[in-house]
Amino acid sequence: MNRYSTALFASTCLSAALLLAACGSSSNAPAPQATAQTTPALVAKPDVIITVDGVQHACVVALYGEPNGSSIPCTDLIAFIRNELRVPNGAVYDLRTTPPVDKAEVLKVHANLKDAGYAFIGGHS
Repeated sequence: MNRYSTALFASTCLSAALLLAACGSSSNAPAPQATAQTTPALVAKPDVIITVDGVQHACVVALYGEPNGSSIPCTDLIAFIRNELRVPNGAVYDLRTTPPVDKAEVLKVHANLKDAGYAFIGGHS
């Protein structure tokens, strides 16, 4: 390679690098808005649904899509989800209530699920 070819090659590489750098995202660009198309399907469907039943003083637990759940003491919830339903850590849950429900019990269930590594999807009453 002669001097002219080397200079031309270096100039071409520098131009290409500058062009690619200019194509990057701008820090002034607005953040993309979440839509139904960009929202993960995981958010739409919890892996497990827990209903704190205020009348029975128990938790009713069902996998998503199951018509009926199992009624268990809320103190046994984490063990039941892991061992019986085989729902892994990181799975998404929805928490519902059947009045009259003790708010402290609901908060305790939320805390236990979070501590066990489960993610809350939303909630319904």
